[in-house]
Amino acid sequence: MHERLNFQLYFDVLSRRALLCCDGQDYMLPDVYENKEMAEAAARKFAADKFGSGKRGDEASEIAIWPR
Repeated sequence: MHERLNFQLYFDVLSRRALLCCDGQDYMLPDVYENKEMAEAAARKFAADKFGSGKRGDEASEIAIWPR
């Protein structure tokens, strides 16, 4: 990625839903997740698909997501 974006992930245990925040934009992830780790993996994939440039170096595992 050309610039580092600040991703924050909010996971609600009761509803099992995840909210991904990035530079003033909020994205409710579409699925229900069993735990925070599954939500974080889905958030990484979403961020790579939405904000990645499609280059080889833009691997989902390289995206820093801060759980809250």
